[in-house]
Amino acid sequence: MSNLELVIFDCDGVLVDSEIIVNRVFAETLTEAGFAITHEEVTQKFVGLSFATCLEMIEQIFGRTVPTEWLELCKEREIAALKQELQATMGIADVLKELSLPKCVASNSSPRHIHLVLGLAGLLDHFNGKLYSCHHVDRPKPFPDVYLHAASQMGYAPENCVVIEDSVTGVKAGHAAGMRVLGYAPSDRHSSHHEALIAAGAKLVFDDMRQLLDLLET
Repeated sequence: MSNLELVIFDCDGVLVDSEIIVNRVFAETLTEAGFAITHEEVTQKFVGLSFATCLEMIEQIFGRTVPTEWLELCKEREIAALKQELQATMGIADVLKELSLPKCVASNSSPRHIHLVLGLAGLLDHFNGKLYSCHHVDRPKPFPDVYLHAASQMGYAPENCVVIEDSVTGVKAGHAAGMRVLGYAPSDRHSSHHEALIAAGAKLVFDDMRQLLDLLET
């Protein structure tokens, strides 16, 4: 890619396989609290969105407030499940070792969550503290704020950045920031997801993280 100077990675679903774990716990604990929702519904409606946005949507759907004690229980179970089950995305550790370009993370997750999951997956040292959260900006993805913030903090112009994203929400954010976006969709994702990423603004979609280094050079 010409003029490419910075690679910005989303976190959940790109660097770590955390979404399936988090979505399962989210659905289970909500259902236990009287907000009946399936894992599939959570995946369809909420992937890529900030936790605050998800809560707002849940409260709109059910017409009532989620209790404070649910928030604590959900986070507690989520952390326990992540500690037991979390894995780095297949191939990403080797990619990060070989990637010579500057890199950082820009995520809709909280700083605490980003630090936790990258630490559990053994990826934290690859980023040397260059972790940017929607908590650092006014608006979460699909707004471009966190990507523009990351580029600014790293010292690069948006047009010289490439974003690696797995969600429609994140692709829209990267595209709105004026950055090139590569969509990551593992082969177990339905083909309609590939199409949705392209429609949202991804330059292309790939299904194996080990392809990334070659894609960045084309």
